[in-house]
Amino acid sequence: MDIKRISSSNRIIIFLFAALGMSFFSSLSVQAQSSDDVLRYSLEYPSYDAVSMVLPGVADHTGFGSYQDNPAAMALAEKGYLSFDLSTRYVDETGSYLGNTTNFSDSQTGVGNLGFVYKFPTTRGSLVVGGGYSQSSNFNRALSVSAQNNESTLTDFYNSSFVHDDLYNAAYKAFALYEGGDYTTSVFRANGYRGIHQHMELVEKGHLGEYSAFIASEVMKDLFFGATIGFTGGKYTYERDFLESDRDNEYNNRANNTDIDDILSLDTIDATIEGFNAQVGLIYQMSDQLSLGAGYEFPSRLRVEEEFNTVISTTFDNGDVEEFDAPGTFTYEVVRPQRLKGGLTYRHPAGFTLSAAAEGVFYTDAEYDVEGVTDAEIDINNNIRSNFSNVVNFRGGLEYQMSDQVTPRIGYAYFASPTENFDRSRQMISGGFSARFNRSMSFNLGIQYSFWEDENLLYDYEDPGTGDIFGEWAGEDVSRLHVMAGFQVAL
Repeated sequence: MDIKRISSSNRIIIFLFAALGMSFFSSLSVQAQSSDDVLRYSLEYPSYDAVSMVLPGVADHTGFGSYQDNPAAMALAEKGYLSFDLSTRYVDETGSYLGNTTNFSDSQTGVGNLGFVYKFPTTRGSLVVGGGYSQSSNFNRALSVSAQNNESTLTDFYNSSFVHDDLYNAAYKAFALYEGGDYTTSVFRANGYRGIHQHMELVEKGHLGEYSAFIASEVMKDLFFGATIGFTGGKYTYERDFLESDRDNEYNNRANNTDIDDILSLDTIDATIEGFNAQVGLIYQMSDQLSLGAGYEFPSRLRVEEEFNTVISTTFDNGDVEEFDAPGTFTYEVVRPQRLKGGLTYRHPAGFTLSAAAEGVFYTDAEYDVEGVTDAEIDINNNIRSNFSNVVNFRGGLEYQMSDQVTPRIGYAYFASPTENFDRSRQMISGGFSARFNRSMSFNLGIQYSFWEDENLLYDYEDPGTGDIFGEWAGEDVSRLHVMAGFQVAL
């Protein structure tokens, strides 16, 4: 039995509604939210500045971005300064799908941080204030798959009962669906499904950053306290081209002297993210060589406003094209989990500095929230509680002051998988150096290479015969190169 039923009278009504431009259909969400959206905006990886991305700043001041590790670290800054870093990210992915592998890559460049640190002159202790922008996470991804699929087609998804009517209607009017009597089915199943070649390219871009103000002081001898409050803002873009093509002319409708050559589905999302954040921290200097630090990041609420669209274009063998879309907007909120950090820094008189940190992230506290109460909201939050894990992440770094002019450093980080159903743990290898031109200016370079495995649900669909729901998944081997470079100028 085919999934969607449509009578002749209902078909007329649909086209009348389309002609009148009814906005109701556009208001429904084409791109259904899931726990993956909550996870995307809850993740943070060290990319605060060119030094802090290599050397943790939980127990010592390493760079301008140290306040994101522990605001108390800013009290240990030797002097005030201006900071500016550029950030370039290059991501390369190998997609695995139906026995085939495909490589795809993308890059993005933007501001990593921009801010100032002012150190008040004091007779004893330390008092430091500052503010500015520092990047906290980024969303760069690039995935491509290409294979012959003899089991399903994306048009099966459009014909499934769980698809919103606006998307179903766009697919129907673009001839991606076929009406056989009282029921519709995938256009490729009208006379028996013989497979289709699928090629998909997906690019995600964007970032989150914090516009913050902080204060840090030595509140007691060798005990430092710091606090920061700020505005979290960023953008996220998603673009997926999914092409299904009849390369071998398996679907040849000689009666009409033409048939479908290919169907292109273009999915786009443009999201704006904003919210507020706050952190506090302590550092205790046990001696001139050893210091201990702890920081706490409060849970924060992000407001996400999405504009999305799906454009379905059907090209026939004679060159004719039918194209319809299903645009819309949607707003929801994500509660980011609390974070607790602890670390130590050891400075050897010979010029070596060792810094290590552990971070506990309580992902099961994350939430998805929309206005009112919906079944989708309940399902997503139940999925978070059952599939997300509370984790402990580890970072470490070592630097050596070779001279007053040059300080090289290396680092390693392990970020545990935040999900139980798939291992998304990440490893990061980093390195860099600082070069001081004079007493007032220095250049900092940080390079971070990270790698992990992931998976992507291309689409799910209902079996036309049984009604069972299946999914088409692609595996991902991801590697990312992140380069940050910039200057510090003393005030």
